[in-house]
Amino acid sequence: MNIQIDGTNTLNKGAELMFYAILGEIKKGCPNATVYFNSNAPSGIKIEKDPDIDLRERLALIYSKYPNFILSKLGLPNTFFTSKYALKKIDLVLDGGGFQFGDQWNYSKEKLDTWEAYFKQLKQNGSKIILLPQAFGPFETESGKRSVEIINKYADIIIARESVSYDYLIKAGATPSKIWQYSDFTLLAKGVLLDKYNFAKGKVCVIPNQKMVSHTTGSSSEYMDFLIKVINEFKRLNKEVFLLNHEGPKDYNLCIQINQAFDNKLAIVNGLNAKEIKGVIGASNIVVSSRFHGVASALNQGVPCLATSWNHKYKMLFQDFGQEDKIFDFQGPWEPNSDKIKEVIKNHESIQNTLMTKKHELVKEANEMWNRIWEFGKK
Repeated sequence: MNIQIDGTNTLNKGAELMFYAILGEIKKGCPNATVYFNSNAPSGIKIEKDPDIDLRERLALIYSKYPNFILSKLGLPNTFFTSKYALKKIDLVLDGGGFQFGDQWNYSKEKLDTWEAYFKQLKQNGSKIILLPQAFGPFETESGKRSVEIINKYADIIIARESVSYDYLIKAGATPSKIWQYSDFTLLAKGVLLDKYNFAKGKVCVIPNQKMVSHTTGSSSEYMDFLIKVINEFKRLNKEVFLLNHEGPKDYNLCIQINQAFDNKLAIVNGLNAKEIKGVIGASNIVVSSRFHGVASALNQGVPCLATSWNHKYKMLFQDFGQEDKIFDFQGPWEPNSDKIKEVIKNHESIQNTLMTKKHELVKEANEMWNRIWEFGKK
């Protein structure tokens, strides 16, 4: 069986972790498969290859700026290259993009044409397409409406990561029989704690996210000031804090700026791959994360977590773990946020127990989902 993994990369650590989670499930459910994946390795961290899996790397032309540049010089449509890039021998496409379709992306007509040409060619080649658990919607703009029309037309199965995304898909006219609902599946991927990061044990891990500025109404200074107040509150309560760069240069710059407020005395963890990041998060005592998969990696390892949010996916993930009240309002009054910090410290053990109970339930659901995927994919 030939399987292609789409929607993941090494620049976004959540996407990288999803890649490893998918690879692990292929190894269990379809061990003799040949697996193709689109790589952005020239600018990202190299994928760790598993010697037990026939893994073949491909240049990600569909996401690259170079083909469109070349095509424009040749006077050809931007769909010309991508429509011919869908391999003819792929039996099953597993798309692990965490959040790709919704009004927030405001895709251009050219971008949507590219998506459609790619999916269309896959289907003409006889490939089955499954969009693995991800956030969707809303779909109120013309761009959003067309994006849901495209995935509904060409995908065989669309898996919403939570009920809000499921409802957005239904409201937008997606075919109900195509839509499944299962939670984030990176809980099946194990972290790796390197010896040099054992210092994280017992400490508070703070994970910034530049999207809290670019995707919300908050200003950079407002967000930075909030995280500094959060760190000061933990320090006042005798908790040691370190910073973790979960993503790329923009998040790292936030870490540096925050650290300057503390005379550069906070440790900054930087340059790790997705599994190593999960290992550091799992070793921490408490996590404060603005990154979705920072939240996910904390909750699914039983680490109490607080977060800021720029999308409904955060609220729904906390809900999956029975922690609906753990999201900060960084633009609101400080006192309710301070109370959340104190509550997490006070009820640390009971929160851990709740998280592990919920994790066991979600693992069962994830295994059920993969069983259904293999049943469909092998038909």
